[in-house]
Amino acid sequence: MATIALSSTSIRALKNALFDHFPSVKSAHLSEAIAAATRFRTYAALLSYLQQSVDEPIVVLDDKPFLHRLKELGYPDILNFEFSSIWKDGVGVPKEVRDLIAQLLKLEDNPEGRYPEIYSLRRQCSTLFAKTFGIGHLEPFDKEPLLVKRFSPGVDHKAAQPGWGKHINTHTPSLDFPGTDHRVRFYERLPLSNGKYVEYSTALVSMPYKQSLKIPELPLAKALAEKIGWQCMELEEWSWYAAEETTLILYRRTTTHQEMLQIWSRSFKRWLIENKSRLKKGASQDRRQVIEGAIDCQHLPLDVETWEELREQYFKEFAPSMYYSEDSPMNRAFKKIFEKWLSERGSEAAKIQ
Repeated sequence: MATIALSSTSIRALKNALFDHFPSVKSAHLSEAIAAATRFRTYAALLSYLQQSVDEPIVVLDDKPFLHRLKELGYPDILNFEFSSIWKDGVGVPKEVRDLIAQLLKLEDNPEGRYPEIYSLRRQCSTLFAKTFGIGHLEPFDKEPLLVKRFSPGVDHKAAQPGWGKHINTHTPSLDFPGTDHRVRFYERLPLSNGKYVEYSTALVSMPYKQSLKIPELPLAKALAEKIGWQCMELEEWSWYAAEETTLILYRRTTTHQEMLQIWSRSFKRWLIENKSRLKKGASQDRRQVIEGAIDCQHLPLDVETWEELREQYFKEFAPSMYYSEDSPMNRAFKKIFEKWLSERGSEAAKIQ
């Protein structure tokens, strides 16, 4: 699996390497395929991000979207390709992080009385890692006054594969990758209209001991990540927890935060959170349970526009009983609330026009 720092220089270097490998592909078409490989819809969107972003996060170069885009652009004969064959990225560990890890190794040889210092150094490593890979911010220690809710890791619906409900459903709603140990969680903020915000899980770092991460745990974890739309990469040199004895596995959402912000702005979930008190006032018990459940569920898709989309993308996988039993009280209550959102959203759009 190859990665790249999202910068104009890196993208240009990658494109030059691809030119040598695909001499018959037009320049503009290579640009569009590179954008797809980095999870941007168009090359224009990628350029816009590069012009606006100060950081240069590390992202996975995804072979499948690259090949799919080339096929769409008229190159059906390009069937097999892996970025790792032409792009030796070698995500190096910055000197600042290497120095912190060296300090940790010395302290961990004789940790008695030094644990506050050890915890502080580990947190510094976590913060620098988050900045390098563009995965948001480290989970804070203290409660934040403007935070309304923090969601645990959930299915990335824009990249998930059919059948994810076999692994994540109402009976097993928590997302846990096999072999995970010494977890570090990262989040991004989604704004609310009252100045407050919610946070969603963007990434999870696992630093298991090498001898304990036995086959088939890592292959199973990678397979689960792909199924639910997350990326998975092993970055052993970055591990800061008992560095010489552990490896580091990064699990991250495929959908970018910029895309999440766009989806969030007009989502059913946001409407539920912002109108929770109004919706629950005088509501039946079934409707109250639906409101609370939909708000709490980290797997509820944000980009659904119709009831049928919600049924196919969510109920069919996560809650099949509600998919196959449309006349159940809970299903009817959910549909009523969803239709109210559609109605109010339509009225708001009419006012703007």
